[in-house]
Amino acid sequence: MKIKAILCCCLWMLIILVSGCKHTEKIVIEKKIRPVGIKRLVRTVTGNELKYNTLSVKKVSLTLDNNGKVNSVRGFYRIKRDSIIQVSAQTLIIPVGKLELSTDSFRVVNHLGKQVMKGTIQKIADTIGYDIDFQIVQSILSNHMQSMRQDLKENKFKEYVLVVENNMYKISSIRERKFRKFAANEEKLERFKQRKDEQHLVKQDIFVDPDIFVVRKEIYHDIDTDRVITIEFSEFKAIGTKWFPGKIHLSVSGKEKLDVQVELSKVSIDDENDFGFSIPSKYKQEELKLK
Repeated sequence: MKIKAILCCCLWMLIILVSGCKHTEKIVIEKKIRPVGIKRLVRTVTGNELKYNTLSVKKVSLTLDNNGKVNSVRGFYRIKRDSIIQVSAQTLIIPVGKLELSTDSFRVVNHLGKQVMKGTIQKIADTIGYDIDFQIVQSILSNHMQSMRQDLKENKFKEYVLVVENNMYKISSIRERKFRKFAANEEKLERFKQRKDEQHLVKQDIFVDPDIFVVRKEIYHDIDTDRVITIEFSEFKAIGTKWFPGKIHLSVSGKEKLDVQVELSKVSIDDENDFGFSIPSKYKQEELKLK
């Protein structure tokens, strides 16, 4: 009888212990994030960004999942700030192609098809339905904060709002409540777009790490197409006194699905001098066709 009582007691203790462990796993500890003004936060993040004249990421591993079709390439990219972005890709030891972006145009060399394609960045923007430009691409590849608004105001984030969400600062181009109202009312949406002189209404969210003050995530939500582009930066490493991500994850949800995983290493600044971009003379010139 005494042994039975001891076994029952042990069983109940075990149940209580296991229940306690399960309960502990569900606890989410919220960080105490100090309130800060949006102007000061933007200034702090900008001050912590990697400063460079040229940026070189000599080892890039990219895996692309396009609606279940997976491809992987390796390569590198380099940037001459506010001037040129060059990207090169290969599979195993076979060169696949390379891309050069200037402030208003692009050139693509397809080694496999022996083709050269040229055009304007505006054509790409018109095709995909986003006001993408050189500065936005440069900011993503540099992990710099960039406002989606392309006006010439000194403070591009003047009309943005700041909240704390998921243990990070979140800077948004449109308040969440207002954005939901637009999504539910087409008439209000059209009036807002006319007032802002915008063809597409895209909400931009920028998530900032409250400890090292870098951009951790950006979300672009197009209310017209219900397409959401999410860009996440992780595994930050010190480059001198600044921080730079070791991984970039880009995903597109909506009618089309796209998932891109990028690993970055061998990062250096201000050691690139040659930004030559050779094109074989026998390659045929073609117009870039984008869906």
